[in-house]
Amino acid sequence: MGHLQIEGLADSTHHCTSHREGEWIVWRCPHCADYERRFNWQTGQMRVRRGESLSQHTGTNTQGQNMAPLAILVREQAN
Repeated sequence: MGHLQIEGLADSTHHCTSHREGEWIVWRCPHCADYERRFNWQTGQMRVRRGESLSQHTGTNTQGQNMAPLAILVREQAN
């Protein structure tokens, strides 16, 4: 499957990891410990816990796990 790229986002946007928990898709931010967004793909219900974060967040899910943002964070911290 190809890589999805979203254009027009601010450079400060945080890219979230994602995984599935039953009927929930869960996004978490590798920068913001308290940020979590959940989407129930069967009911359409969305829940967001922002914690102290004021940042804009984005993330995708391809019916599995998306840990690519963690690789980006590790590369950024290495530089």
